[in-house]
Amino acid sequence: MPTFDIETEEITAFEIGDTYIFKKYFDEDQLFKQMETYYNEDKYRFEIPESDLKQVRQTLDKYYYELEVADSINDYCVVVDKKSKSASTLKNSVMRKHRGQHEILIMKNKLSKEQSLEKDAVSLQKSEVANEELEWKPR
Repeated sequence: MPTFDIETEEITAFEIGDTYIFKKYFDEDQLFKQMETYYNEDKYRFEIPESDLKQVRQTLDKYYYELEVADSINDYCVVVDKKSKSASTLKNSVMRKHRGQHEILIMKNKLSKEQSLEKDAVSLQKSEVANEELEWKPR
């Protein structure tokens, strides 16, 4: 019997309190319908309570997605000046926080972070707000 090697697509989720958040556009209508209860229309992201994480992972797995929880949120953060925000950087961010004249953004994955760094962003570690303590809370 033939076997099929199908690659899964990784989705990066971020643990914020007892909620896991991620941003992903699903082409499959049936999958979105199963995930719709977790979708926050105002924030354009999915918000999964810790109690539902196992079930959501199983659902995503059926559609060849793998939910990976980021070890360190700061590794996905970029900083932009409030006045010079690019649409693509904002579109690919999962959450943001204001600090003075800066906005700190959690990017949805490493690729989105790298792309924003090529435009108008700097990594959190190299920014003026690098030494500030950040506490992320779902809103």
